[in-house]
Amino acid sequence: MDQTGVDTKPKLSRRVLVFLGLFCVVTVVLCIFFWPFVQKLRDPVYREGFSRWVKLQGARGVLFLFGIQILQIIVAVIPGEPVEFIAGAAYGALYGLILCLAGCMIASSFIFALVRKAGLPLIIRFFGQEKLNRYVFLQDTRKTALVVFVIFLIPGTPKDMLSYVVPLSSLKLRAFVIITAFARIPSILSSTIMGDSVIKGNWGMFALVLLLIAALGLSGILFTERILGFLRRKTKT
Repeated sequence: MDQTGVDTKPKLSRRVLVFLGLFCVVTVVLCIFFWPFVQKLRDPVYREGFSRWVKLQGARGVLFLFGIQILQIIVAVIPGEPVEFIAGAAYGALYGLILCLAGCMIASSFIFALVRKAGLPLIIRFFGQEKLNRYVFLQDTRKTALVVFVIFLIPGTPKDMLSYVVPLSSLKLRAFVIITAFARIPSILSSTIMGDSVIKGNWGMFALVLLLIAALGLSGILFTERILGFLRRKTKT
């Protein structure tokens, strides 16, 4: 029960079911969309042709993927994993990671500056007051940096929305960009490793990382409210 004596468990259960439903739908849609491409990559000849095609694109291909990565951070509803997967397939796990991280840092800086200039009305218009209330505890606390790192590190938590909320706190731009960049590394690297594994025909590694990401992502979705509740209590103390 909350402070008013109202039982909030049914509401939380419905919220979890909604998140699970959306997660399943997005996963199925992405699998259907990318499955033909993944099937073709099972052919060594096609993989070699794809690698040659990427090299022929040169800087144009890098800039295109870089722009898509920036866009998916700014438009919070666009999932980032497909972009990171393609980056790994096209440029390898390490260079794909660097490319995606650079895009994240530029997009995060843009969002931070925009929110600092536009203020609270912009966030309420985009996300609504109810969602914003979940992150009120981030304002005026010296533990904001730790909270941001933890949320961005755990898969399945609402990272992109948090990018719009944190600028309302006392955290500085430089600290925010550095913290979120380091916290995103495990998630991005796992996706680029998957893409790199597929292009090299290493299906065992692909399946292992996919199962790990799915398990962590599902856990993050299921326990988002508990994680936020724990962080709220920590900031109060």
